[in-house]
Amino acid sequence: MNSGSTAKTILFWFSIVLLGVMLWKLVSSNSQSSRESEITYSEFMAKVDAGDIKEATLYLQQNSYDLWGRDVGSNRGFHTTLFKEAAPGVMEQLRQKGVQVKVKQVRSPDWLVLLLNGVPLLLLAGFCLFLLRRMQGNKGRATLLTSPSPRTGIGYDLHRLEAGRPLIVGGIALPFDKGPFGHSDGDVLAHALCDALLGAAGLGDIGTHFPDTDPKWKGANSMIFLEHVKKLLADKNFAIEHVDGVVITEKPKLGPHFPKMREALAKALGVSADKIHLKAKTNEGVDAIGRGEALAAQVVATLSSR
Repeated sequence: MNSGSTAKTILFWFSIVLLGVMLWKLVSSNSQSSRESEITYSEFMAKVDAGDIKEATLYLQQNSYDLWGRDVGSNRGFHTTLFKEAAPGVMEQLRQKGVQVKVKQVRSPDWLVLLLNGVPLLLLAGFCLFLLRRMQGNKGRATLLTSPSPRTGIGYDLHRLEAGRPLIVGGIALPFDKGPFGHSDGDVLAHALCDALLGAAGLGDIGTHFPDTDPKWKGANSMIFLEHVKKLLADKNFAIEHVDGVVITEKPKLGPHFPKMREALAKALGVSADKIHLKAKTNEGVDAIGRGEALAAQVVATLSSR
């Protein structure tokens, strides 16, 4: 957590504590003032007899009446509760003692006091919500910044075709009268996939790890290359997230063979086949591929850090 986030967190909790203190003060002060201003009927009438109360207001309630008066000396309000049956007699006594009596419905709250106390609380609560939203937003951005980003690599390979050679694509031998000419088995899809994975991991290319000048790789099965690349990725804590490949050739039709190719490639890489997607395209009769003299493959691979 950076210093800005720490400061916001401290400020947020300080605001929460302040809000709680203000609410407690408001509730406690209201309840305390209500208890202090409530007196007995005898005490109320004693103040009337002493001339301390000159005006009184009777607030009508459902089961009882609330009688309020104000001390002319201290300007402090007092109230007492009366039964309905006693109200007419009390009013008559007050009038006889020269007290002006008003009758009103249920006493309404002091809206000015509520407003003065409530607005700061609302502002503080809004400020707490604002801080909370900012903290959540910063946490989300921090997660995005600290989480490892995916890495992507692209691979390309092309081989010319010669009559009488086996055609191997994606680790599968296909029935055809021509095959790729190459140092290994000439599997363009496997070679492009190797380059895409090595490029995404920043580990060079297929020529660096399996040079065509080394007789060790003469006629080698390209699945061996993929298995070696898998080990290199594991050493760097990379995981394969997705592979998208396209093979460009005029003939033969590759679509029916894609399920087996995906299984073979997935087995060599140690991943599930649903992480590998394959497509086939023609070159519309253009260039060496269009004339059936070559085939090519392009692959995009996505890695993530483990």
